[in-house]
Amino acid sequence: MTTAVLSPVYTGQVKTPSTFSLIVRNVMDALAESRARSAARELRRHEALMADLGRRQDHSADFLIQGNDLPFKI
Repeated sequence: MTTAVLSPVYTGQVKTPSTFSLIVRNVMDALAESRARSAARELRRHEALMADLGRRQDHSADFLIQGNDLPFKI
């Protein structure tokens, strides 16, 4: 039995992405992933701060004294 192999070179124009566009796409993907990780980290910090403030308010009478500094700027 004979098998014929047809190379894509002979079938017509095959569009392949350029090296520059691949590099740009990889850089943009890495940037988006980095921004997503940074946003998730900030969200975890914010949730931890809110939980900490909630615990202080519930369990500490000192929290209600207005002379104490808050752990963040208003």
